[in-house]
Amino acid sequence: MADSIITHIDAPRLSQALLSGIANVLRRRDYINSINVFPVADSDTGTNLAFTLASVRSVVEETEQRNLPELLEQIADAAISGARGNSGAIMAQYFQGLSDSSREYQVLDAPRLALASGAAAKSAWGAMSEPVPGTLPTVLEDFADELSRLAEQGVDDIRQLIKRGLKRARQSLANTPTQLAVLREAGVVDAGAQGFVDFLEGIWRYMRSGRVLKMPDGRATKSVSAVAATASVEGPGEHRYCTECLIEGQSLDVASLRDQLEALPASSLVVAGGGRRARIHIHTNSPGEVFRICNHFGEIRQQKADDMTRQHGLMNQLGTVAIVTDSAADLPAEEVDRLGIHVVPVRLNFGDEEFLDKLSISPAEFYRRLANSNIKPQTSQPPPADFRRQFELLTSHGLEVLAIQISGQLSGTRQAAETAARMVDPERIQVFDSLNGATGQGLMVLWAAEAAARGWERLAIVRRLEEMRDDFATLALVRDLSWGVRGGRIKPWMETVSRRLSLQLVLARTQQGTLGPKGVIVGRGKVVERFAQRVLKRMDRQRTYRVVISHTDAIEDARRLRDILLTCHSKVDGCWLEDASPAIGVHAGPGSLLVGLQPWSAPEDRRA
Repeated sequence: MADSIITHIDAPRLSQALLSGIANVLRRRDYINSINVFPVADSDTGTNLAFTLASVRSVVEETEQRNLPELLEQIADAAISGARGNSGAIMAQYFQGLSDSSREYQVLDAPRLALASGAAAKSAWGAMSEPVPGTLPTVLEDFADELSRLAEQGVDDIRQLIKRGLKRARQSLANTPTQLAVLREAGVVDAGAQGFVDFLEGIWRYMRSGRVLKMPDGRATKSVSAVAATASVEGPGEHRYCTECLIEGQSLDVASLRDQLEALPASSLVVAGGGRRARIHIHTNSPGEVFRICNHFGEIRQQKADDMTRQHGLMNQLGTVAIVTDSAADLPAEEVDRLGIHVVPVRLNFGDEEFLDKLSISPAEFYRRLANSNIKPQTSQPPPADFRRQFELLTSHGLEVLAIQISGQLSGTRQAAETAARMVDPERIQVFDSLNGATGQGLMVLWAAEAAARGWERLAIVRRLEEMRDDFATLALVRDLSWGVRGGRIKPWMETVSRRLSLQLVLARTQQGTLGPKGVIVGRGKVVERFAQRVLKRMDRQRTYRVVISHTDAIEDARRLRDILLTCHSKVDGCWLEDASPAIGVHAGPGSLLVGLQPWSAPEDRRA
């Protein structure tokens, strides 16, 4: 191939070229992450591009024979389905433009390749609500313009087009800091544009040698120092959540969808795709409002909302271990922020509507909907992809990961986390079964995060948690057992007896990781006071405790319980009052109280 002229590209040749380009982006992922400062300095552009291109790779590597239009259509669909982040969504739309402009071609010669590249670049620009010069679309356009100029001059060798187009793309990339002040101030080029140039570099290596670059193993190798270039860059602005969803339908009205999303207080809107499938990327403080709008236009197939403040905080992460948990854990918001805890949301469903626990539906909104809807909600564990996204981000910053999940006896969440850990890096990611839930799980997560901030290594944290596991107690007062019956966690006869005899069930964590009955409170009088006495009996008066109290739409009862505990036990290091996760409310019903107790002993400081 090195000495021959290439006059056209067919499906097999395009497949090999794309695989080589993808391999080079995967190799360069960590560097791309390290220079990511726009639109948000969250050091994940390389990971997002790798994730997006991995979807393309899975289609390209299929063995069945396809013609060029079929291949490009499948690539565009895969990219839109798997796109992640701002740059991933733009690249997905680029592939969509390539597909749309090449439907009549079985091969691409030089003029057709130039035409398709121009259409793809224009499509990428059009996907952005507020296009910004000096970013990925600028380099896409400059590359396409160079191909068009060469084709008009009569250059018919595809190798020459790629070689000289790559040279122009490199120049365009080098010029991005002159177009965008944030890049100039940070002393870097645009990360998304760098990813595209790396993609072209891999394609050129194939075109030059005829050999496809070998795929890396995909595991993160970056050290903490690799993100030093972006450590001084300001974090997210007024919009906290990087929100994305994939919607499907017939003849999606993308223009109207974009208009409604543009009316929101938001930024960085990208709408990729169209027809029967669209990928939405937007920065907002109200993910639920985004999903509500999208749900009117089609069926939501994927949704996520990543906390960009937390991602930016990774640049100053305390210690070398990141703590991950699920939203079933009752955690004080201020401690989550202070300790840099990463929370993967459980999913809630009201019929066909899916919500992200505490992100796209708040506890208050959940109980309002519960009171006004005949549809009974259900919960489901986060899919492995949610954990995978979080694990990849953390390991790409050189961190080890300890994921402390709700008891495997109560949910399949732990299994989802374990699946993701095996996919990403099982040597650096450990999933720990809390054998607990709600308030007790929250206290365990807090202790682990305190230890990580004080320099503890992952294995040391795990060993101590195993020794202390029984110290983390959870007690619950459940007033209406019918909710537990619906979820399959309470036997129907127990609910019948409880209702007829006016019994309030008291549950407690068992050593096996379930919540088992530990007694009843008879009658409806002074229930909170009597429950408080049961909690106090579990507290050694000579020991200091940390306490988390959560409730399911019962704030006044929770406050009364807190006042009693603090009045009757003088040694309390911290006592937090929280809304229980709506995922807990699905099974406990409104009016329930939960208490987590831990005899408190602060982890010693192990920092050098």
